[in-house]
Amino acid sequence: MAISLGDMTQTHRSSSKAALPRLWSGSNLGSFPSGIRPVMPRHIESTAQQRSQDVHLANGLQGCLVYRPGTAMCAVLVDIEGGSHDEPAEYPGLAHFLEHLVFLGSRDFPPEQSLIPFVQRLGGRVNASTQARQTRFFCEVPATHLDQALARLMDMLAHPLLATEAIWRERDVLQAEYSARTQDRQTLCEAALAWALAPGHPLADFHAGHAASLDLQSPAFLPTLRRFHREHYLPGHMRLTLVAPQSLEQQLELARRHGESLLAGKHLPVPGAPSLLPLREKRLRLGLPGGSENLLLAFALEQQGAALEAAVAFLDSLIQDEAPGGLQARLGFLELSDGVKVRLSYAHRGQGLLLMDFDRVPGADCARLESEVLGWLAFLRAAAPWPGVWEERLEILQRRIDRLEPLEVAMAPGLPEPADVRSLLDEMREERLIRLETSTSIGTPNVESAGFPLHLERLDVCSGAHSINRWQLPPANPYLSPTAPASAADPLLTLLPELPDAPGQGALFLHWSPGGGGLPHGLAHGLQRALRPLLSAAALAEVEGELQVVRGGLTLALQGEARALRQVAGDALPILQAPPLWALAQGPRLQLSELRRQAGELPIRQLLQRLPGVLDDASTEAPGVLDPESLARFWWRSRWQGLGLGDVAVDADLPGLPAFPRRAAGGGRRTWHRLDVEGEAALLLFYPLESLSAESEAAGRLLARILEPAFHQRLRGELQLGYALACGFRQFDGYRGVLFAVQSPCETVAGLYQHIQEFLLRQHERLSRLDQAQLHELVLALDQQLDRQGVHFATHAHQCWLDYRAGLPADHSQQVRRSLAGLQTARLLQQQEHLIKGLRCQALANSEVPASSWY
Repeated sequence: MAISLGDMTQTHRSSSKAALPRLWSGSNLGSFPSGIRPVMPRHIESTAQQRSQDVHLANGLQGCLVYRPGTAMCAVLVDIEGGSHDEPAEYPGLAHFLEHLVFLGSRDFPPEQSLIPFVQRLGGRVNASTQARQTRFFCEVPATHLDQALARLMDMLAHPLLATEAIWRERDVLQAEYSARTQDRQTLCEAALAWALAPGHPLADFHAGHAASLDLQSPAFLPTLRRFHREHYLPGHMRLTLVAPQSLEQQLELARRHGESLLAGKHLPVPGAPSLLPLREKRLRLGLPGGSENLLLAFALEQQGAALEAAVAFLDSLIQDEAPGGLQARLGFLELSDGVKVRLSYAHRGQGLLLMDFDRVPGADCARLESEVLGWLAFLRAAAPWPGVWEERLEILQRRIDRLEPLEVAMAPGLPEPADVRSLLDEMREERLIRLETSTSIGTPNVESAGFPLHLERLDVCSGAHSINRWQLPPANPYLSPTAPASAADPLLTLLPELPDAPGQGALFLHWSPGGGGLPHGLAHGLQRALRPLLSAAALAEVEGELQVVRGGLTLALQGEARALRQVAGDALPILQAPPLWALAQGPRLQLSELRRQAGELPIRQLLQRLPGVLDDASTEAPGVLDPESLARFWWRSRWQGLGLGDVAVDADLPGLPAFPRRAAGGGRRTWHRLDVEGEAALLLFYPLESLSAESEAAGRLLARILEPAFHQRLRGELQLGYALACGFRQFDGYRGVLFAVQSPCETVAGLYQHIQEFLLRQHERLSRLDQAQLHELVLALDQQLDRQGVHFATHAHQCWLDYRAGLPADHSQQVRRSLAGLQTARLLQQQEHLIKGLRCQALANSEVPASSWY
């Protein structure tokens, strides 16, 4: 029940309409016009062996069963018709609060056996979100545990304990969440946009909830809470989606077993919402704490159909395409924007609020940017039905769906029809547009919207010059039908065979270390900008690629269909060595913009982003001017390492001289790093493994798996220290170990450290009582997860690269599993003592602690 911290946590709890950043895409997609989100039949039958079936039980429960053969995981998704806009006005946040409460134990499953700890022990994913007219709950677990996961999820929805003590504790958690949201950029921007809509629309009402809005001492509160549950958490208001390798007949039997026992109730009509128009304001500026200066263009939609999200996905594929003549290429050329994110922040019964969130170049003319966007949208309307492009984009979207994990399949929006996209474009016009500029200049709050105090400035409404660009539809994607032939591999490039379960898939990892002096300032960002058009086209062909700064050097990672990957790599290497001068020149500015953006994120996220640099303790930059000469010197002096999986050898010379991986050092000492990060108290503790042996890693992984649910229960549930926390086994290039992280609005960093130390001592006693049967069950669950990772190509490839960089043998993962099978409690206790002593612990925090506490 923690916010998503990127790779920090497998468990993420989202909440009301303006939620904190998500663990995976698609978890904040708004409620649907029908109040229930279907799995769209247009894509369910796309895979030859995949089949689906709609079900309707006698008590009103509807469902969609999806047979997806060949996957080791399964997904359960329940959409409930009823959300924050349905809650009683006297208790703002009650719907969101109930979403929290149902996780805290149910009639058949006490808290320690409930869904979240159950999923954590299995290494799965679990989440929930409260939206305008819909509340959704979902999880992904091994397919062997579908029955148990479904039993827990349905029981907690139908029969939550709603114990008094738990209710009081959870309200404090909700207050901590609200406190974090008051500094969250996405939350504040969406609140400002809600204020700009027609007065009286419920988007501008307070629905997140906090301690003051939920008066637990009121005699009417608990009856109101229970009545809301009775009226909305009913089978007739639910839609169940299962995606699993079990046959449709087996899934139907499970749906009936756990669904038919639910008592039917009276179906309440779903009210409509007042109009989004006329807009209260069309041009605003919002002051935000830290971060970069962005521009949001929001379109108020009112005449949309059930396929709104699918239409947005199609439009977004065109927006993100960086081909010449498109929107991204134009905005980049004019130095107006460095990128854009598109999302639906709200959708209900034909209404929608579609956001285009631009990373505005500092000093860029917002009116000019707006006019270019409107010009491009007008071009798209006139170009319908987009000959050639329509068919190619549907193929791209379908291929993406076919490669999704079960949970994402359950959430996938399906494919649109041309009429769906035309309807969307018809409403994306200037009269429906809100332009919101963000500024780091914060004044005294002068407006409250959605329960959050904001500093808003009204801006004059003046249209910019109309775009006169000669827009073009994107050309055919060269990577959808690759032509690059197989070639001989560089003899110094390590190649591993493809996975039998992933024929035709490949991965290529290349790392360049500076020969001396570090990376030139801004080099990585300049090269990233140069590669963007190519990697954008590659991503549409399902070849994922990125260029990152790792351990003071550059790492290029590509993964996807091997034939296309060879062509992408062959095109990328010359660009890296001779990028366009305009892209290279933008590097220092882009690096500064990235630092500003990071400064606006949650404190605990900032600590995590800076942890790899702290572990390496190496300079990542060299002084000097970034120009072609300094780039040439970097490549001439650099040393490269490479690993390929599958048939990915490329016919291109690799710049620099080859180097060979060296086994990562296992030393280190206990160190406290105070970082200049503003905001609530935040602490991150990373305990590197004593050694990189298979036995040490097996013990570290299993110990982290045992500690994770207990850490959440203790620090979040019992102590209510904060909403943002994480615990688990983590890998950072050559380093791997156990990580703890927590951010708190009510405790100091020193206090957080003491709580974690006390937690470790308490868990040592618990571990000593672990019997052989319990240990065997834990080992089996972790081994199954490692087995799944071994056959999931992207995860397998990444792990092979991490092992290679650490100087470990190719069969290290298999050695870890063998060591895991023979692991004894005594070895776990030894690993736990290593954590308690913390002799090599790396602590990152935004405050010092007394030396007596740390040592």
